[in-house]
Amino acid sequence: MATISTMPRNTEAATASAVRRCYDLLTVAPACGLTDLTDGKYVDDRNDRAAYLAAQERQAEYLLDEARCGPGTRLLDIGCGYGRMLEHARRRGAQASGITISPPQVAAGKARGLDVRELNYRNIFAGPHPLLPHRRAEDRTAHDVEINNPWERSFDAIIANGSLEHFVQAHDAARGRADEIYEEFFAICRRLLVDGGRLVTTAIHFRTAGQFDPAVIERGYRALPRGSDEYQFAMLVDLFGGWYPEPGQLEQCAADHFDLEVAEDGTHDYYLTSEHWLGQFKRSLRASPRLWAAVGRQFWSRPRAAWEMLKLQLVDQAWAWQFRPPAPMRLWRQTWAAK
Repeated sequence: MATISTMPRNTEAATASAVRRCYDLLTVAPACGLTDLTDGKYVDDRNDRAAYLAAQERQAEYLLDEARCGPGTRLLDIGCGYGRMLEHARRRGAQASGITISPPQVAAGKARGLDVRELNYRNIFAGPHPLLPHRRAEDRTAHDVEINNPWERSFDAIIANGSLEHFVQAHDAARGRADEIYEEFFAICRRLLVDGGRLVTTAIHFRTAGQFDPAVIERGYRALPRGSDEYQFAMLVDLFGGWYPEPGQLEQCAADHFDLEVAEDGTHDYYLTSEHWLGQFKRSLRASPRLWAAVGRQFWSRPRAAWEMLKLQLVDQAWAWQFRPPAPMRLWRQTWAAK
């Protein structure tokens, strides 16, 4: 059974704040016509607008296939973004809910009639929550009644598409908490799932174990040699809020609750996706008053952070750096079967 987090509340709040700020800054993305903030799934190296859109559709369908999502499936999307997976699941006749800690994403999802909640996955079992609309009475047990939490065994499948990268921060890794946080995530997911349920994740991973010293990265990118790998990754950590799992780390942390059934390397797909994002952003800067208005609002409300995000994307290109050959990071799509 998942336990309540032992992380100090002020540390947990700082983690959520860093991730929330990241997605507040990325509200400029829809002004570029980009509402899909994860990798696509390509069939070749063609990367025009049509290929990009097809890749996004293909990836969503792949993840739902892995989740065995069909009519009546009760699906939870942890870190649902702007709701792409929820929309695809709804087309299949599934009963899909999403959670995110980004208020703009909640508002965007609700405006399209999606079931989206502002909720950190770590707090699902930390207090009372409204009953989910797709709870089946036959799945309730005496134990469920005793603990009185309606989320217990409420889902047939869970997807965490690109959100897992934010769960651990550099300060967590520096203090040896990464395994604890990943183990807690898998325990929470198992508690949410019915027997036989499936969890599907996509997450950026370090290429090698011990690739970066978190104590060095915690110093911030300004303290590191510009252009170095440490500088680029520290910039990502500072602006996006997150730390990546090492090879094999998720399998080890999931072992008590899940078996890994499928692992697919999507690094090249994320390379193509990221290059398309960069090109689309540059094109929109030249031609889109809507984007300039969105960027202007960011500079008005948080000038330093807005400048740093623009620098990351356009000058240092740290996001694209992590997937450019020879890619220092790996993107893994993984399918987990509940034990």
